Parts: sequence; C-alpha cells; structure tokens
Amino acid sequence: MNYKEIEDHVKLAKQGNSESLTKLLLQFKPFIFKTAKNFNIKNYDEYDLVQIGYIALINAVDKYDITNHSFSSYVYTTIKNVMKYTARSNTKHKLTLSINASIDGQSSLDFTEFLESNENIENDYLEHEKITQLQKAISDLDPDEFELIFLVYYNNFSLTDYAAKKGISYSKIVRKKNAILDKIKDRLLEK
Repeated sequence: MNYKEIEDHVKLAKQGNSESLTKLLLQFKPFIFKTAKNFNIKNYDEYDLVQIGYIALINAVDKYDITNHSFSSYVYTTIKNVMKYTARSNTKHKLTLSINASIDGQSSLDFTEFLESNENIENDYLEHEKITQLQKAISDLDPDEFELIFLVYYNNFSLTDYAAKKGISYSKIVRKKNAILDKIKDRLLEK
C-alpha cells in the first residue's frame, strides 16, 4: 500500500469502516511481528506482544490527527513506545528476591530447602502449552475476526454494542462470533 492509500484507509477506519481497519492491520502486521520478536519481556510471550501491537495500532487509528499526513511514522513510533512501556512497567519484578538465594548469604542452604509444594509441574506445563496454542490460534485470525474476539472477550464489549459500532445486526454478529470460535476450536484440535 502506498502513502496515499494508507492515509485514505485511516480516514475511513476512523469513521468506523472495518474493511479499512482490516487492511491497515494487514499492512502493519509484519512490523508488529518483527517488533514483538525484538522484545523479551518477563511474563510475556511473542503472541502477547503481537496482541499488544495490534491494540496499539487500533488505538493509533482512533487518536491519529489526519491533518498530520504521516500515519506510518506515527504508528511505527506508537507500537515501539507501547512495547517499551510494557517492558518498563514490567521492571517492578526486577528486584524480586530469588528463592535460590542463600539464607545467610554464605551457606549453601537456600529458601527452596524449606518449601513444600502441592503443585504438579507437569500439569502446569501442559496448561501453559494449551494457553500458548490458544494464543497462536487467536493471533492467526484475520484482523476483523481478531478485533471481534478481542473486544468481546478481553475488553468486555457486549455483542450488542459491537453490532451497533459496526452497523451490523446482532444476529449476524452472533453467527460471526460462533464461526470464529469454531475456527479457533478446529485449530486447537488439529494439534
């Protein structure tokens, strides 16, 4: 997409045109994935960061001043800044005391010697793998499908509000949501 097409799609997306928003999400998808791969943030995997990038792009469309005529630069900076902000806000975990630290600073005894656990590491790992597969299936959705799932399930948008926002009937949105959930289910069962 060239500069003028991008600016035209931004104008239409700001007016609620979901096709234009979808085209913008597809246009900047490679940049979002590349940026997500460049960040290694504790407690976030690549798919979390991709979702954060998509959210940043959607917010950038809403906040963009169309008189500036430089959306590409604006969105690149916005996505990078959101990733950096996520990394900075995660630094509060940096000073967390390790359970492997020695008790008195000199002996080989550490805090793990005194811990008991009823957790099953194998089940935790399997649960983590399920979550990772689900995140991958969600991130592989088309941008308009991702938007619906994200707004309804992550931002607690009601289907009625989403239908009104998109100018589509409630029943059509319900069918679309069910089709997307079936698509996610099929991808999870493939594995």
